Amino acid sequence: MKIIEIVPAEAGWAVRTDAIDNALYFTGAMAAESAAVRLAHGLAEAGQSASVEVYDADGSIARRFVIPSLRLVK
Repeated sequence: MKIIEIVPAEAGWAVRTDAIDNALYFTGAMAAESAAVRLAHGLAEAGQSASVEVYDADGSIARRFVIPSLRLVK
């Protein structure tokens, strides 16, 4: 399972994961979450489940949800 984190950044929010080379930066939290969900759905279509984790400014986890793989295991 890949972990996709949405974390506070200096000028907004960052989306980071080892599924991509560089973090993605956004000024709004909703834009960051939308990008993270699109990335998770892309991973699911490729057969990899993903956990999207959203962090508050104090570093605590605000919420987490899982996008399961869309490929069936035989």
